[in-house]
Amino acid sequence: MRGSPNVRKYFALDTEPLKPSNDLLYARSPQPLYLQVAAIVRRNIERGVWPRGEQVPALDTLVEDLGVSRATIRQAFGLLEREGLIHRSRGSGTYVNENIPQPLKLALPTSWEETVALSAALGTTTLMELSADVPLPLLGMDCPFDCKGSFQYLQRLHTTSTGPFCYSEVYLDRDIYRQHAARYRHATVVSVLNELHGDKLTHAEQLVSIIEAGADSAQALHLPLSAPVAELRRYACIGQRVIYFARLEIPTRYVQMKFDLIENRPNV
Repeated sequence: MRGSPNVRKYFALDTEPLKPSNDLLYARSPQPLYLQVAAIVRRNIERGVWPRGEQVPALDTLVEDLGVSRATIRQAFGLLEREGLIHRSRGSGTYVNENIPQPLKLALPTSWEETVALSAALGTTTLMELSADVPLPLLGMDCPFDCKGSFQYLQRLHTTSTGPFCYSEVYLDRDIYRQHAARYRHATVVSVLNELHGDKLTHAEQLVSIIEAGADSAQALHLPLSAPVAELRRYACIGQRVIYFARLEIPTRYVQMKFDLIENRPNV
């Protein structure tokens, strides 16, 4: 039976201490309990609450403090061990690794040039390519431009040296795609589009939201269903007509946003 968690003793959380009446912290999440425990431990390793090279608290202590079963903690530790954060040694306990892999971080692109640069750095695998022409879907963002026409649909997975990084669905104007189909098939669409038509683009916008991963993206990115992801929706136009639309999902653990808060401040 799950006990009353007392996580404040060993874990630094951004919430109030868990109390018997506040056990809803676990219940509010749709994720399996072991993933929630792994997230607590991972965050505190990253913040130095459990220093590198040091032994973690005993299993019985964690059972009491986290209010979960021994099996749940073992399952969470198995995940963290595969991630390279901890190692377990029979007879001597569990330790935080001295050398922890540096997490991949992405500064979300805020211009077309940054979008092209990021796309060029990613590996690309096509998961699906429809042979029939399709119309644009609902863009899910404000767009005052003409969205009519036929488009080529590509469903893709983008990777880095650390594994799956970004799931994308891309719609490209049919005629533009067919002129250089082989190139678009073997590279990121934005990179080729910019090389061939970048000087003709007249409008481009991007909308960023935090959503839950669906079945297709969760499977491609090796995520649990409903895990948080950053969704990027973007379109580009030639003249007054949309010729490119993409929807991307990136695990939130990779995402960073940086802003200069002084640069555009009015003079006082």
